[in-house]
Amino acid sequence: MPATTAPTKKTDGRRTERASSKRRRLDILEAARLIFSEEGYDQLTLRNVASKVGIHLKTLQHYFPSKEELVQSMLIYHDETYAQAYEYLRLESDDPEELFRKAMAFLIKDDKDRQTAGFFYQLWARAHNDEHANSVMHGMYRNHCSNIEKLMEPLNPDLPKQARKQRAIMIISMIEGLMLMIGYGKKKPWGVGNLEQQTIELAVKLAKDPDII
Repeated sequence: MPATTAPTKKTDGRRTERASSKRRRLDILEAARLIFSEEGYDQLTLRNVASKVGIHLKTLQHYFPSKEELVQSMLIYHDETYAQAYEYLRLESDDPEELFRKAMAFLIKDDKDRQTAGFFYQLWARAHNDEHANSVMHGMYRNHCSNIEKLMEPLNPDLPKQARKQRAIMIISMIEGLMLMIGYGKKKPWGVGNLEQQTIELAVKLAKDPDII
């Protein structure tokens, strides 16, 4: 059996440097997302992000040379957080319907988060006027739709693929629309009962029932 060579200090140093670089990149993206959500696109400058992270502007530009690159990476980073959330939910349940319900509840709860609401209001407005932002946004929603379809499939494997995609879009639109009515800073309309639970029940029917529409 060949002898095992212990890692050298130089190798350990490189690993530490890579981990530190990855951590700093994530700190930058999180700071950019916070500024974008709470202060708006115009305040999302490289200088403001560097200040929030506590690094020099030149250090930030080593990771993101331009605002456009930072914004694109920030949007992709935000999208990835949802994929990670679904993975965590999968660890909590092996039952497909329970998992689907948990995912719907997570999305509805997320509607009420201050940063989430600010992020999407800013994104929608930016995408209306900026073709690049619009393209990235559509990519995010394609991923979102794909994630919902994967959650739906075990509930009705026989549902045609096109129908599943259509229903996933309906579910996304329904939950995103709730942000306008019960999202952060919104007072729930009087007399609607448990709107959140009813939305989950409707989403389950869209996922399972072949004859609902």
